[in-house]
Amino acid sequence: MEGIELKSQQHQAQRLQQLHDEEESFLRDGGDPPSHSHHTNRPTGSNSSSFSRDVRVCTTAYSRLSFPTRAIILFVVSSLLFYGAYEFGLDEGVKKENSYLEHQHDGIGMASSSGVGSSGGTKHADDINSKSGNGATGRDNKYTNTPGAFTKELLQSTRKATKELVNMLNDYYGGEDVAVVMLAGSWQAAWKLDVNLFMDENDGSGANDDDDDVSTTNDAANDDDQSRRNLGKKKKVKKGKVLNDPDNMSEEQKTMHHHYTKQRTTKLITTMARALLNPTQKNFIIGTIGSSVAAGHDNCHYDCYESQLERTMQSVFEAADMKLIVQNAGEGGGCGDSHQNQVYCITHNISPNADIIHYSWTYFEKERAEEQREQLIRWGQRMQRRPMVHHLVARGKSNTCEGDKQENVDLDNTYAGYGYNAFCIQTGLYFGGHDYDTEEENGLNRFGWQKVGDGYHNTTRYGEELLDGNPRKDSLGTVFRNWHPGPLGFQIAADAFAYVYANGVLMALDIIEADMNSGLNVLDRWFDRSRRMGEEEESVNDGVQMHRELYPLPSLGEMPEPLFCDPLYCSVPHAPSCLNYEKPTFGTPGVTVKSQSQWSIWNEDNNWKYMVGKVDTAIFKAYNDPEWEKKCSHLDACGGITAKDPSHGELVFELPSSNMVAGLVIVCGCCGKKIAESMFLENEYLVIKYNNKVLDKANMDVFPNAKCVRVLKGFEQDGYEKEASMLLSFELSGETEVKISHVVAL
Repeated sequence: MEGIELKSQQHQAQRLQQLHDEEESFLRDGGDPPSHSHHTNRPTGSNSSSFSRDVRVCTTAYSRLSFPTRAIILFVVSSLLFYGAYEFGLDEGVKKENSYLEHQHDGIGMASSSGVGSSGGTKHADDINSKSGNGATGRDNKYTNTPGAFTKELLQSTRKATKELVNMLNDYYGGEDVAVVMLAGSWQAAWKLDVNLFMDENDGSGANDDDDDVSTTNDAANDDDQSRRNLGKKKKVKKGKVLNDPDNMSEEQKTMHHHYTKQRTTKLITTMARALLNPTQKNFIIGTIGSSVAAGHDNCHYDCYESQLERTMQSVFEAADMKLIVQNAGEGGGCGDSHQNQVYCITHNISPNADIIHYSWTYFEKERAEEQREQLIRWGQRMQRRPMVHHLVARGKSNTCEGDKQENVDLDNTYAGYGYNAFCIQTGLYFGGHDYDTEEENGLNRFGWQKVGDGYHNTTRYGEELLDGNPRKDSLGTVFRNWHPGPLGFQIAADAFAYVYANGVLMALDIIEADMNSGLNVLDRWFDRSRRMGEEEESVNDGVQMHRELYPLPSLGEMPEPLFCDPLYCSVPHAPSCLNYEKPTFGTPGVTVKSQSQWSIWNEDNNWKYMVGKVDTAIFKAYNDPEWEKKCSHLDACGGITAKDPSHGELVFELPSSNMVAGLVIVCGCCGKKIAESMFLENEYLVIKYNNKVLDKANMDVFPNAKCVRVLKGFEQDGYEKEASMLLSFELSGETEVKISHVVAL
């Protein structure tokens, strides 16, 4: 056997030497190498010939080796190739994800980031997946020709503007360490603004996060939480027992705590990425519902936190060729509304296309407010863009933003994947480390009425531009006007929202950039592009017929079972439909008027001084400037549709049959907190009908607050059925005043 193998090796060596001599002779003479049966149509030139010769030498030498030796070489080479490919994947950030999480975290895996070297630009139809440093191109060129595509130029300019904002806030609050604690760490559930917390498809809802070194991450989380508590220890103004405290958690609880943090961060990143990438979206909308705190009463409307937030973050979205719109649908208590009825009107009070919902009812929430918060979270996920819900609390404790109540902790954990969280104004200020206790012992309560300066600043940033002695400058430095925050108190709320959202933008840009550089189609991670518009949905743009591509979100999947709200009303596929006659509204009425007859629509006619407050009223009255009067004017006003006697005829509302799944119908009156019984239930001259059938008021009840009546409780409970046409009518049989402010159907 050895003799045969030796003879074969000798023959191969002789043949190799012959081929080498032939090639050398032809190359020396300037001719082409001889043609052999296995080397047809070879390219000419010394490089190709040398390469071919080297290959044959290696092949012959390899064949002369014994079988065990060849096996060892194959193993070593394969191992090196595998390791090299792995390292290349890590370096280049190629981490392709092809499925969407359909449950709590509402997002999918990330690729690591790398640099992009351009700036400036406009959102237009440039190829978002053009060749990058590694020469890769996009997998789907349909995005290339889409007007409004998010280009690398836009990415770079957006990152630049966002970093400038974050750096400004870091400097303003005394450095990044302090800013992070005040503006992100003081929330009810502390934000961890780390792109590495973005969840991939391997993250489940259970306690095992195998993709993380949990002990290391929990140590970091513990350090942050410990810093929060240390900053609060010297404060003797109301404290609470922090229930979600990693220092007192088991290892399993710590793992779940970390999982919730990852879910919350993922939703934040996902919200920002989808808005930036969707070429059909030009506005980023934050919609606020709430009380007089949200409305900004006792201040100029210009100074409410929504207006400050819009001005603070506008540069970020302008850099992305978008516009930030912060809608303020807050209203005072004079109309009789509360969180209990206003959450039902979320899609009329604010835009149904909101990216984020804000909710603030600090002084109205007494018992079971968690029910309305949960309803809002769940209904929000049934809206077009599945907005996060963020809760603003005007006050707050020194060491926790209402994290001392189990119901709040349960909401934080259960709905972490949907981005739910809360920020407290006083808590954020406490976490900056200012010694409010000593000041209070010395007679200075910075959170008392009309106090100027929060211990860090004596006026707002835009107030610093005014000259000393200007009464407007001191007014802007007010932390609390009374129970309402002042401009400086509102500023930290606006800054906390801006800080978290801006960091969300930066994290989203890192992931988008990595996908660009990896040659991936950037839409695949965030949208379900398997669905396309039908032919009937073709649109006309500037007279040109266009077949526009939809950018729908992945399936929401099953939401968790509700903790506090009635499943009949909050485990539904649609948010409630509402018609709200009060002002302002930014959305779409879901209930329409089929016949108004002689009923008339009425709203309070408030002048610019309405709820501005005595201080600012005096300042701006002296200005005598119509532009500033307009800026100061609040938007909210009571309203309704009203009649006083039978001559006004029958008022008929058409309920949205296709969206009614529970069979709930609510009607609210204006104006007052306890008018439901007198205006509706006990009013003998008011006749209420459903599809021309008179309803028995004995079956109605006051719901969900004392200004509203539940006319119909549900299909199953009231025995009526869904019909193609569902009409609700009101008619007067005698002299009596009825003002209807809201009609709700679910």
